[in-house]
Amino acid sequence: MLDPSIRPKTVQRYLLPGERCAIAVRRHWSVLLRPGSTAFGATALAVLLALYFPDENVVVHLALWPVVAASVLWLTWHYLVWRHDYFFVTDRRVMVTTGVLTRRVLMLPLAEVSELKFERPLAGRILGHGTLVLESEVSEEALQAVEYVPWPDTVYVRMCDLLYPSSASAAKTPASEAPVPKPPGPRKPVPKKSEPSEG
Repeated sequence: MLDPSIRPKTVQRYLLPGERCAIAVRRHWSVLLRPGSTAFGATALAVLLALYFPDENVVVHLALWPVVAASVLWLTWHYLVWRHDYFFVTDRRVMVTTGVLTRRVLMLPLAEVSELKFERPLAGRILGHGTLVLESEVSEEALQAVEYVPWPDTVYVRMCDLLYPSSASAAKTPASEAPVPKPPGPRKPVPKKSEPSEG
């Protein structure tokens, strides 16, 4: 399950030789709702104050423009952080990469994941995101919860396939262990029919 908006070079940058990526997604776009609403509210308030005070009040007007510029820059920064925030699941590891200027990679081997939980609050059910909780008995400081995961149902099922292979495939007998059929025994000669004697 690969997000088409993520370039293949970005995925290959974090893979080991022979490692296969099964999931590569960004956080859900709803992670931008809070900073977006804050920036929009600050900009709307600045515009209303600019319309309320007359043009002769230059000090107020000059003080409002930095508020608008700061709101736009703050929202732009959160957008860049979202664009560079990835969630990768390979056949060996679970990774979360964050950061714009300084990259940070959190990693947990799949072999160390003892339990996988799935949480989806009401807002997540409406907007389409969820939270994955990974528990490990070996490492307690690694990945614990990955929030704002898009397509959470599909991601959860895909991770379960990687963590817990199906019993049907595991129960198949390898070809090397399959019983070898016995070679057929020698055929018994068929007796010829005796021809009747003449005379």
